[in-house]
Amino acid sequence: MNLRGPIVEVGDVRSVSTKYGERDCCTIEVRPDRGAGDPVSVTLWGKWTHTAEHAESGMELLVTDAEEDEYRGETTYSTTGDSSVVLEPDFLVDVTGIRSWVQCPRMYYLNKLSGVPLNYPVVKGTIVHEVFGDLLRGVDLEESIADRVEGAGLELGILGYEASEVEDEVRRNAAAIDGWLAQGTLSGEDAWRSERTLISPTYGLKGRADALRRGMPVELKTGKNTSREPRFHDKIQAACYGLMLADRGDRPDTGTLLYTKNTALDRSEATGDLSPAKEFSIGEGLLAFVVRTRNELAAMEWHALNGTGDQPGIPTGYEADATCEYCFEQDTCMVVSGRLDQESKAGSIGTALPAEEREYVDRLYRAIEEERRETHAEYRKLWEQTAAERAADDRALVDLEPASRTELDGGRWRLAARKPDDAVSKLREGDVALVSDGDPVGGDAELGRIRELGDRVVVETDEPVECRRLDVYPSEISVDRMLVAVHDAILKGDERRKDVLFGRREPAFSGPEREYVPNNDAQNEAVNLATTAEDLALIHGPPGTGKTHTIARTIRALVADGNRVLLAAFTNRAVDNALEALREQGLVGSAGEDAIVRVGTETGVRGDMRDLRLIRRGDPNDRAGELGSASVVAATTAACGSRVMREQEFDVALVDEASQLTEPSTLAAISLADRFVLVGDHEQLPPVVRAENDLQRSLFERLVEEYPDASVMLDRQYRMSQRIQAFASAEFYDGALRPATPEVATRSVRDLLADPDELPPALREDVAFVDPDGRRDGNRNVREAERVAEIVDAYLEAGVDPDDIGVIAPFRAQVAEIGRRTDVTVDTVDRFQGSSEEVIVVSFVASGDLDGPIFEDHRRVNVALTRAKRGLVLVGDEEALSSEPFYERMLAWADR
Repeated sequence: MNLRGPIVEVGDVRSVSTKYGERDCCTIEVRPDRGAGDPVSVTLWGKWTHTAEHAESGMELLVTDAEEDEYRGETTYSTTGDSSVVLEPDFLVDVTGIRSWVQCPRMYYLNKLSGVPLNYPVVKGTIVHEVFGDLLRGVDLEESIADRVEGAGLELGILGYEASEVEDEVRRNAAAIDGWLAQGTLSGEDAWRSERTLISPTYGLKGRADALRRGMPVELKTGKNTSREPRFHDKIQAACYGLMLADRGDRPDTGTLLYTKNTALDRSEATGDLSPAKEFSIGEGLLAFVVRTRNELAAMEWHALNGTGDQPGIPTGYEADATCEYCFEQDTCMVVSGRLDQESKAGSIGTALPAEEREYVDRLYRAIEEERRETHAEYRKLWEQTAAERAADDRALVDLEPASRTELDGGRWRLAARKPDDAVSKLREGDVALVSDGDPVGGDAELGRIRELGDRVVVETDEPVECRRLDVYPSEISVDRMLVAVHDAILKGDERRKDVLFGRREPAFSGPEREYVPNNDAQNEAVNLATTAEDLALIHGPPGTGKTHTIARTIRALVADGNRVLLAAFTNRAVDNALEALREQGLVGSAGEDAIVRVGTETGVRGDMRDLRLIRRGDPNDRAGELGSASVVAATTAACGSRVMREQEFDVALVDEASQLTEPSTLAAISLADRFVLVGDHEQLPPVVRAENDLQRSLFERLVEEYPDASVMLDRQYRMSQRIQAFASAEFYDGALRPATPEVATRSVRDLLADPDELPPALREDVAFVDPDGRRDGNRNVREAERVAEIVDAYLEAGVDPDDIGVIAPFRAQVAEIGRRTDVTVDTVDRFQGSSEEVIVVSFVASGDLDGPIFEDHRRVNVALTRAKRGLVLVGDEEALSSEPFYERMLAWADR
C-alpha cells in the first residue's frame, strides 16, 4: 500500500540491531489521506533515512509499498525493499534541475536566479539536438544541418558566427549520431521516439527525454567524454527518465549517453574510450539514489517558502564535491554571493546590496516561488481530475474524434480532430498544449502547437499521436523569467535607476516642452513627460482616452530625437495595436533609420503586422543586422525575457498594459533601457497571477502612488456616451473622466437605428438592466443565456449591424452557452480588454451569492462597463446584485 500525508513529527535517525545486522532507521509521524486521517507512525529503513534528515513538520510525505503492522494495538508502517520515499511529491522537479543539483546544488539555484545566457555552446547544442530528432524521423543529415543552422540564424548572428563554420562543427558532432544510428536499424522493431514528454505523479518529476529506443532513455551530450562510463550527472539525468518510465509501467534496465564531440577528436592525440555511445545499467539502487537526490532539492524549495532564519534553504556549494575553479558558473556564483551576502564555496566578490534591496529580492523570490507552486498545482490537475472534470473546468477538450494525420516537411506531423459542438476551454490558437490519446499522463502524449481551433482542432507535433484529448499544459517560463528579471534589475541593474525604484531619489525631467498634440492637453502633457524624462514617466490611460494614439505619438517623438525604443506590452494585441497607430501616424518603415521590427511568433503577430515580424531564420549577419539596426523593436514583455532580447540595449522602453504586469515582468522590459515609460490603468485588469502575494500589485500602480508628479492621467475619452461613462468616472476616476467632444457625449443607441421604436421599450435607453429570472448552474445560467440571445436578436431585428454588438460573460461556460445561440462576438472580460463595440450586453450569471471573477474584483466590472460606445445592457439577478453596495449603486445608475 501507499501511505501519504503531511508530516507531524520527525524522529531522530538511530541505529538498531536486526537479524540483518545493524541498520539505520527513523520514525516519522504523518497524517494519512492528505491530512484527513489520524496520525500514524512510519519507519524509514536504510538509506531512506537520508531523506528523513531533510524532512520537516509540514512537508508532504509519500511512502510507496509500505508494510502495515500491528504494534501494541496500534497500526504502524515501515518501508520495504520495494518502497520509495518521496518528499513533497506535488512539487514537480524538472530532470535538468536534478542533473544540475548533482553537479552542485548551488548551480541549480544559480541557473534559476540568473538564467542561461545566450552563448554559442547553448545554441550549438540546441542545433545538434534538433538534428538528432530529424535523423530519428528519417531526414537527410545534410538537409537537416543546413535547415537547423538557418533556423538559428538570428542567435548565431548576434553571437558573431557565420553559418558555414557552424555547419562544419555541427556536422562533426552529428557524425557521432549518424554513425551510431547506422549500427542499428530504424525499423519498427527498433521503436525510436524522439523528444518524449514525461510526467511522474508518484516521484514528483517532469521532463522531456531526448529519445527513447526500445523503451530505453537515450540522452545526447554535445561535449566529449573519453571515459568508459558516462559522467555521473549525465547518468542521473537519463536515470530520471528511466524512473518516470517505470512509473508508467515501462521499467527500462539500460540507458545510453551519446557524447557527440568524441567523433570530432583527433584519434592520434586523444586517449581513452573515444566511442560516442556509453551505455549503463539502470538498477534499483541508482533509481533510489535519484529519488533521494530529488528529495533534497524538493526540501530546499520547501525551506525557501516555509523556512525561517536568514535565506532559508539557499545552497552554499559545500554540499557537493565539485571543484569550483572548473565550474563555468564560478564568476556568477561569486557575484551573486557577494551581492546577496550569501555563504558560498566559491567565495564572493562585489559589494552587498543595501538592506532594502536585499529584502526586496528575498520578498519577490518567495512570491515568485509561491507562483511556481500554484503552477505545479495546475500540473497536478492533469491526473487528479477526471477527463470530465478537466473539461468542466475549461482545462481540456476531451472526446475528440481523430480525423487525419499528415506528415510535414522535416518529419513533423499535423494532427486534425473533430470536437464536440459544445466543447469550450481556455485553449486558444497558437497555444502549446498537451495532445494525447486520452490519457495525458500514463498514455501516449506529446506537446503540440494549436493551429486551428473551431469545429475541428488542428495541432502540429514532433511525433504522431492519436489526437483524442487536448489539455492546457502549464508553463513555468513566465516564473523562470520573473526570477531572472529580478536578478538582472537588482543585482546587475543601474544604481541611478534603483535609486528611483527604491524611493531614494525623485524622478528627474529636463528639456523644453513642445506641442505634440494640439487638441488634447493631457495627451500633450503625457508626450512631453515621456520625452523629457531622465528616469521614468507614467501615463494613466482610462478606457477610451486615446492611450494607443498617445503611445504612438510618444514613440514618434522619441525616435525623432534619436532614441532607440523598445515597445512592449502584456499582450500581442496591444503591441500590434500600437504598431497600427504608428503606421497611421507615418512611422511605417521596415528598413532604414525608421525601421520597426516586431519580435514574435507567426501565430502571435497579427496578420497585417507580419511584414514587420523579425524572421529568425536566415543568414546570421542579415538576421542580427535587421534587429540591431531597428529604431523601434516591438515585443511582448514575456519575449523581453528571452535570451535574444536580453542581449539588446535601448534608450527608452515604453511598456503598455503595465498595470496588468507583475513587478518582475515589468522589470524584464525596463532593464533593457536607460529610461522607461509605463502606460496603464490600475483601475482595470490587475496582474494575471495565481498566488495571492506581492505579485498582485503592479510596478505601475506602486510608482503612480509614489511619484504623482511623474504621472499624468488622460482625462478625455473618445468612446462612451456621457450616459455610459458616468458610473465608471464616478466610481473609479473621482469624476475626472469626461467625453472628449459633444459628439461623443451625446452618442446614443438611437444613432444606429432607422426607427428607434423598432426596439422593445426596455432597450431604447442607452443603459438598461434586465433580470432574466434564471438560476445559475455551475458557471452557466441557461435562462440568462437565452435572454441575452433574445436581446441581441432584438438589436439585430431593429437594424444594428452584428459586427457592432458584443457580449461579455465572466465564465467560458457561459460564453459557450450564449455563443450557441448567437453569431455576434461573445467573450470573457479579460479577452475584451482593449476592445469596444457600439452595443455591449453583459451577462453577470449571478443568482444567490455573488461568486466569480467579475465579483471578486470591481476593476473587472469597470472593464465590462466601458466597452460600449452607444448602448449597454446589464443582465443579471437583481436581488443578488443588490446584496453588495457597489452593485447596488450600479443598478441605481442603470435604472436612472
